[in-house]
Amino acid sequence: MGRNRGATCSLSTVKALSGLRDGQVLIRRPQERDADTLLAGSHDPLVREFMQGILSHSDRESAVRWITEVAPRLWEADRAAYFAVALAAEGGPAEEGEPEGEPEAEGGPAIGLAELVDLRPEEGAAEISFWLLPEHRRMRTAASAMRLVCRFGFEELGLRRIDAYAAAENMGVQVVGASIGFRRTGFRPALFRSSRTQELRDAVYATLVPEDLC
Repeated sequence: MGRNRGATCSLSTVKALSGLRDGQVLIRRPQERDADTLLAGSHDPLVREFMQGILSHSDRESAVRWITEVAPRLWEADRAAYFAVALAAEGGPAEEGEPEGEPEAEGGPAIGLAELVDLRPEEGAAEISFWLLPEHRRMRTAASAMRLVCRFGFEELGLRRIDAYAAAENMGVQVVGASIGFRRTGFRPALFRSSRTQELRDAVYATLVPEDLC
């Protein structure tokens, strides 16, 4: 990976994510096999509490439709990039140039989902958010997932800035962001609504530029 950072690239021209990993964590385009993870995450109390606009899928079929129809359509329309966060398959990291579709390249089932949304080509900016299943909410795993999505944004899309918003009470995500180079730049009162309670929540605003990613 590694495109010219001088101009943003269209999502529709980026088809594969083979081999984009950080340690034992990798990101890839969501697949139908990730439907159970999406279904579980859409009902997770913390995900719904601290994220806005989380659709609570009624069943696995609804989650499959989102993965196979909605997410690809938004990707092709350059509106949003969605990623499955997965653990690398046993057997070690993929070698450089490994064919797409090999188990090592795609990893295991998803342990969470991540996204780049609010894409603003004229600014070279986008917004990142992600969530992990409860059993995988560890500092190192979360930092790796966030770092990979930011790498994709900078290296493949040529972004010059990635924004992140976190509920003021969600210190865990704020610490994860700071650990990979996000700098807190502001406080936004009543910025978003909790998907669980619909109550307005204050948010901390942070930004990351390519040279600060660590």
